Amino acid sequence: METGSKISAVMNLKFISSIVHPKDGPGTGLPEFAFIGRSNVGKSSLINMLGGRKSLAKISSNPGKTRTINHFLELDRLFYLVDLPGYGYAKLSKDEKAKLEHIIKTYILKSQFLRCTFVLIDSRHDPLKQDAEFMRWMNKHEKPFVILFTKTDKLSKVAQKNLQRTYAGGIQSFIPGFVPEIISTSSTTRLGKEEIMKRVKEMMST
Repeated sequence: METGSKISAVMNLKFISSIVHPKDGPGTGLPEFAFIGRSNVGKSSLINMLGGRKSLAKISSNPGKTRTINHFLELDRLFYLVDLPGYGYAKLSKDEKAKLEHIIKTYILKSQFLRCTFVLIDSRHDPLKQDAEFMRWMNKHEKPFVILFTKTDKLSKVAQKNLQRTYAGGIQSFIPGFVPEIISTSSTTRLGKEEIMKRVKEMMST
């Protein structure tokens, strides 16, 4: 990829595979960028917004539907967008939660090609325990991640302006000294799309 090329407004995504272990992934050696968040955070809507199509990632009225690691190939820049199962879905059994946690953590720890994980957070909520625990785990294992606020179109302009500062302060109460990178997004207004692409492009060139 030419680092000086213009950032496209849309990712040209093609679904490739659904797996449960990184060893079964595409195995092409291309960089991977994962997306994860609590159930019902708007992950499927965001992926569809990035890809410019409504049917790339399935949006369900039943949260917690994603149970596999789903790879989407970006055909122009040659990287994978990886849709991970959500965490924190209360209606799953203890065994189901443990299975999903194992799938998620095995991928993040074992994948040779993962460059960064985008952690989706519902912008309408204060830092939640499950989000904080996941980010603390990522930080402990020195796995890079970027926070994506979702549904920011549902906030007032004043709330949007103060959001990143107040949330960053809240996260530091869970992870002392940690300064998170945060991007505000909206699948409705397409806010954040170019900024996400810019960060992906920067990380591919390093």
